[in-house]
Amino acid sequence: MTKLLVTVSGGTVSSSVRDGLVKLEKESPTASYLRGKAEEIELISPANYSSENARPEDYRDVLKAVSEAASQSRPDGIIILHGTDTMAYFAQLAARALSHMAIPFVITGSKIPPDREDTDAFKNMDFAVEQVTLGKSGVVFTAHDGVQKIIPADKVTSPDIYGDYGIWPDSADTDFSSGRYKKAAEAFFAAEKLHRIQVIAAAPTPGVLDDGFDTVLIMCHHSGTADVKLVPKVRKWTAKGIRCFMAPVPRNSNIYESRAMLEAAGCRSLPGVPAEGAWAEALIT
Repeated sequence: MTKLLVTVSGGTVSSSVRDGLVKLEKESPTASYLRGKAEEIELISPANYSSENARPEDYRDVLKAVSEAASQSRPDGIIILHGTDTMAYFAQLAARALSHMAIPFVITGSKIPPDREDTDAFKNMDFAVEQVTLGKSGVVFTAHDGVQKIIPADKVTSPDIYGDYGIWPDSADTDFSSGRYKKAAEAFFAAEKLHRIQVIAAAPTPGVLDDGFDTVLIMCHHSGTADVKLVPKVRKWTAKGIRCFMAPVPRNSNIYESRAMLEAAGCRSLPGVPAEGAWAEALIT
């Protein structure tokens, strides 16, 4: 690869073990490893955070910096080093914010700090460079069985107990390179305040906030249904201009009564989108 844009944003891949604890370093101990992987490397570090403590504003700042740097230098590929805990949410947002640039991007991190002998950091970075050189985009990781994988950013789901990411089996094919998402990304980057999303869990008698949000994401059970007791709340919210989304929703299945009632009350279903993608959709649109 001739020109590579590398973005460092924190996480385990930018941490080390000190006093028995994994601690985030101010400067990434791994970023310099990527030097020599391309004829030209541009390195940026717009934010430094642990992924479990990430805020939507952190994601916005990183993606905005990537977009601006890539627009100026037009690299052949982009690699983003990120924490693994919430990488699926970041990747789903990146799919919507970066795809219109038509530059392949790979997001990767590590389960084990790079100063440990058994770290996966360097093999992940090597595989990330290999994949982006092939023109592929997505999330790169090493599974617990040692197999290296790449999952498209718009199909990735949160890691399991082993730290392995999943792929959403019912994904809809969406053109994230379209003008619609380009405009959404521009508005997202320019916004003074981001949407405040209330996420309602798919659980019996879910907890619900009364204020402090302008968007609602209702998580569904496996068949695309949600608690019918939310119907009057959705009516009240939508009447006040609060947007309501519902996911995951199967693309091809019977529509259950509770889902139909919620849709009639003003809740918008997002079929074929995993929970992480629905969150990204609610945030950026």
